[in-house]
Amino acid sequence: MGGVGTAEVFRGARGFDSSPLYRHLLGVVADDPALVELAAGARPGQQPTFALFGAVHQLLLGGVTDPLAAYYPSVVGARARAVDADTGRVFTRFCLAHADRISAILATRLVQTNQVQRSLVTRLGLALLRAVTRAPVCVVEVGCSAGLNLRADRYAFSVGGSTIGDPTSGVHIRVDVPDARLLPDLARLPVVADVVGVDLDPPDLTDAGDRAWLRALVWPENAPQAALLAQAMRVVADDPPRVLRGDVAEIGAEVAASLPAGLPRLVVHTATRIHVPVDRRPAFDAGVAAFAAGGPMLHLALEDDQRIAPSGRAGIGLTATDAAGSRTIAVADGHLAWLEPLPELGTPIILGAEDRKG
Repeated sequence: MGGVGTAEVFRGARGFDSSPLYRHLLGVVADDPALVELAAGARPGQQPTFALFGAVHQLLLGGVTDPLAAYYPSVVGARARAVDADTGRVFTRFCLAHADRISAILATRLVQTNQVQRSLVTRLGLALLRAVTRAPVCVVEVGCSAGLNLRADRYAFSVGGSTIGDPTSGVHIRVDVPDARLLPDLARLPVVADVVGVDLDPPDLTDAGDRAWLRALVWPENAPQAALLAQAMRVVADDPPRVLRGDVAEIGAEVAASLPAGLPRLVVHTATRIHVPVDRRPAFDAGVAAFAAGGPMLHLALEDDQRIAPSGRAGIGLTATDAAGSRTIAVADGHLAWLEPLPELGTPIILGAEDRKG
């Protein structure tokens, strides 16, 4: 991505509502050619906003001493300074002083945010399938990072005033759902026959550097998300799911063939396609579609940008694709702090001829 394109990405970026610091710094970067050039060093397809901010955050969390740290609640806690007239100058000076280290991070890391709240999408998909089939289900996540969201059946969830899932789990996810009556029964899940994730470069939860990078991708003000991430990393490290390294465009058909034939499969990706280079997206889509070859597929994607929820909140559309086609079933915050179901969520899932009722 060239400098002009990178500047426009920062200038037009949305979805940073929960980080006043990053919202301010978007404009700072967009207006500074040196910072734009630095951010443009992110790997192809990676969003330079998340990548640059994550690289800076990793250095600060790793102990680099600088006045910039005073603006990061994740580093200095409640005494963090609010955005002020000096913030941009301090950030710029830090980036230029540590440009080599930032560039090295950008050249080697992918944006692999594991927002554990997004595991509600997987839980929702399992519940939708259980409503129409008694067959065991295979779960696939594309762009799964470390695979934390593949353990959605082992977490506790508070949704719409009710708590479901494993009450003993160390991971408790709370999502604001204004009208939970539109949701399927999230407490009734099918038997999970197989679980697999696909990622270009899966982080290793036993590696301190990989864990540090995942932590750095959580925004400075989002302490609850950071705590949830730490809990999930501990839970999943004890029993990691199968995660395969590769591009779904290249290995999707092979992975699909490894699943038990004929069983329904739930294929999920959340904020993944946005990081795929535009010219590679048709191949990405074909790789995802390949999972329908071996059994009936429900495909859930939290990728449909610029949707407005019934309440008027701006969010991301959650689309469901089954044998009958695609439809938007909910609008959600990108990090799943909230989810607003749409009436289309009540439309029963249509599976293929291979297995309708199991």
